[in-house]
Amino acid sequence: MKTIKLWVFSLMVAGASACGGGGDIEAFIKLDTAKAEAFAAGGDDCVAKAKSVREWRSKHNAEYKSTQKKLQEKYPDGPPKDVLEKHGEQIKKNKKAVMDAMFKCVNTPEFDAALDEGKEAG
Repeated sequence: MKTIKLWVFSLMVAGASACGGGGDIEAFIKLDTAKAEAFAAGGDDCVAKAKSVREWRSKHNAEYKSTQKKLQEKYPDGPPKDVLEKHGEQIKKNKKAVMDAMFKCVNTPEFDAALDEGKEAG
């Protein structure tokens, strides 16, 4: 079940990262980068990562999901080319930070709890 959770989450991250939209684009990239920083915090310490993810999600997850939804509705076929050109490298870095944390810490009770709480927060 934890493996399924990981892949569903990774698809959500990839889909969220693939959206575009004016001021919403910039806001989303800023939120996505802060999210990546939260997932990268703590290095190899999954308890520290869980704490950082939990804190970020409690403060920003609702706004993140709202902005993500707006962008997905505006660009159902994915981001415009200019968005990928401008933000593509940052999007890749953000996705990598989240995925690295997921692979490193999935199936640890604290980290799994932080992910589950995040679902409820947004």
